[in-house]
Amino acid sequence: MPDPRQTLKHKYLDANRYANFGPSLNSILIHGFRGIADMKVELQYPITAISGLNGGGKSTVGQLCLGGYRKPSTVTNMKRFYVRDFFPASQADPNPFSPDSSVIYEYNTDDPENPQRLTVARATTEWSGYKRQPERSCFYIGFTLYIPKVEQRDLSVTHGKNIELGMRRLIDDDTRQRVGRILGQQYEGLHFQSISHRHSQAELGIATRYGAQYSENNMGFGEGRTLYMVDLLENSPEQSLFVIEEPETSLHGNAQHELTKYLVDVCNRRHHQIILTTHSSTVLEALPSDARVMIVRDQRGVAAFPGMSAAHGRSILSGGRDRALSILVEDGVAKLLLTEILRRLDPEMLRCVQILRVGDKKAVRSAVKLMERIERPCAAVRDADVGQARVEGLFSFPGTRPPEQEIFSNPHVQAYIQREFNVNVADFWIQRDVTNHHEYNDALASEVNVLPDYLATSVIKVYIESLGDAAFQALVMGLRGRLP
Repeated sequence: MPDPRQTLKHKYLDANRYANFGPSLNSILIHGFRGIADMKVELQYPITAISGLNGGGKSTVGQLCLGGYRKPSTVTNMKRFYVRDFFPASQADPNPFSPDSSVIYEYNTDDPENPQRLTVARATTEWSGYKRQPERSCFYIGFTLYIPKVEQRDLSVTHGKNIELGMRRLIDDDTRQRVGRILGQQYEGLHFQSISHRHSQAELGIATRYGAQYSENNMGFGEGRTLYMVDLLENSPEQSLFVIEEPETSLHGNAQHELTKYLVDVCNRRHHQIILTTHSSTVLEALPSDARVMIVRDQRGVAAFPGMSAAHGRSILSGGRDRALSILVEDGVAKLLLTEILRRLDPEMLRCVQILRVGDKKAVRSAVKLMERIERPCAAVRDADVGQARVEGLFSFPGTRPPEQEIFSNPHVQAYIQREFNVNVADFWIQRDVTNHHEYNDALASEVNVLPDYLATSVIKVYIESLGDAAFQALVMGLRGRLP
C-alpha cells in the first residue's frame, strides 16, 4: 500500500502543485515582527509543522500566513484576516512590529517557474499590499476554537434546564469514524445540536458511545477539540488554508500520532494547506522531513531550519550538556551502523556521543547549520552516495551506495541470512518487488518474523566483521577529531 505521505508529496511537486492546491503559499519572508529581523520560511510540503522553544516565533509565522489572502468573493460568512489582527499595539506593547516591517508572500501559480510575490508593508499608520492577493478560505484553529462550555459558562450550562432544542446537524459516518480513530474509541453516533434560550443561540456537540449519550459539557478537552477540529477540516471549502496552534494539546501519545495521520489524509482528499505549531515529537516524527521547520531565537536573532524535528532539537539544545559530541545521521539503519562501528572500534567514544537520526541529506545539512548556530559540537555521517566534506564535519560511510545497499548486497551478509533464516536475499527482492533500499530491512524482518532493529543489528555486525576494522578507521578518526 502506498505511503500517503509520499502520495501527498507527489501531489505537491512543482508540476502538480497548482492543479491540486491552488494558490498555496510557497514561502513567507518576515521582517520586523516580534524581534524577527529577517527570516524566510519555506513551505515545502502541504503540511508544515513549526517547532522550537517557547517564545521562538512559531505562532508569528502562522499568524502572518493568514494575512496573505483575500476572502473569496462568493463567501459572506467567513472572516478575512489582516496582519493587524494578531499584532495589536497598546501601552503594554507599543512596538510589536518595527516602522519598516513587511511580509513578502510567495504564492504558487499555474506556471511553476513564475510564482507570484506580494508584499504587505507598513505605510504610515496602515498596512498596504492586500489588494492583489489571491482569494482563499482561511481558518485559524487557536485555543478558542474549542473552549469547554463549563469554562465559558455557556447557556447550555447556566440555563441547562431551560434550553430549547432545535435542529440537529448530523455528522456523517466517515467523519465519525475518523474522530473515533484519532481518539482510540468508536462512537455509535455524533451530531451537533442547536440550542437556544430566549434570544441566545448556540450549538452543542453530542456523542453516543456504548449506548450512552452525552454532550460536550461532559467531554474532556482533547475529545471536544478534536471533534470541532475534524468537523471544520471536513466541512470547509477545498484548498483552504488552516493555521493550527498545537493540535496535540490534551491528546495522549497514540492520539497525537493518529491525528497527524488524519491531517495527511485530509490534505490528500481535500487539498488543504496546513501550517501548525507543535512541541510534540510524536507529531513531528509522523511527518516527513520536508514538513518540519525548527525556529531558533538567540542573541543573533531568529532563524528557521528546515527538516529538523523537535525531539532532535531538544536533544541538541539540552542533551548537548551531557554528551561531548552530537553525530547526525540520516535514518535508523545509519544510526545502528554507526553505533556498532563505534562499539567495535572505540567504545569509550560511544559513551560520550549522542547519535541523532534527522532525515535525508538536506535535513542533515540543515541540522549541522543549526548546531553551528547554537554552538554545539557536532559532526554528520551521511550515506556514501552523497559524499563528504570533512572540513565542515560531514563524513560518509564506506562504499559508494547507501548503507542498506552496501550491507544487504554483501556476500557474507547474504550467506548469514541464508544460514540463519533460510532466505535467499537476491531472490527475495525480486519476488517481493522490493526496490526502495529504505524498505530492505523492514521487508526482510517481516518475512523472517523478527524485529527490524534485531535484524539490522545482526547483519550490521556481520558486515563490519567482513570488511574489517581498517575500512572504518578513517571515519572513526575523523569523528574523534571533532570531539571538543
